Amino acid sequence: MKVTKPEIIGVLFAKLKPEKQDVFADVGCGSGSVSEFFAPYVAKVYAVDVDAKAIEASRKRLAGFENVEVIHMDGAEFLRNYDYDIVFFGGTKNIERMLKIASSKAKRVAVNAARVEVAVRVAEIMKKLEIFTEMLIVNVSKSYELAGLTAFKSLNPVFIVVGSVSDE
Repeated sequence: MKVTKPEIIGVLFAKLKPEKQDVFADVGCGSGSVSEFFAPYVAKVYAVDVDAKAIEASRKRLAGFENVEVIHMDGAEFLRNYDYDIVFFGGTKNIERMLKIASSKAKRVAVNAARVEVAVRVAEIMKKLEIFTEMLIVNVSKSYELAGLTAFKSLNPVFIVVGSVSDE
């Protein structure tokens, strides 16, 4: 199961600017790594995924947090029926429909994408919804030992598309 790298989550956190009273929705939560990072900083976290294996992994990872609720549900259904302030989309399946719903309720949204075409499509959708703020490409390289010295290996770049509904 794909795990969002901590370096990516750090940038995401800086862009979403959660406050202690916020409700954070991690739609397409996968392993739960994003939910785990945000949980200490917000009032409530919803970790939502339609994949049963992802839900199982998230439940294990997030078991120690009292303010986290793991929900096995379609993302669009969740977005229609729950309240939240910030939404992060870890996946892009049905993203247009989900962004339309989230843009009517959330203060801030962000989408991670691994492919440039998907990131551009998400940015175009956000622009149509008049919530687009910015798109970033985050490149991270990690050190490793090579012949007794230090070299770096690049991780796959991640696109983060950020939207804001309020006047921030």
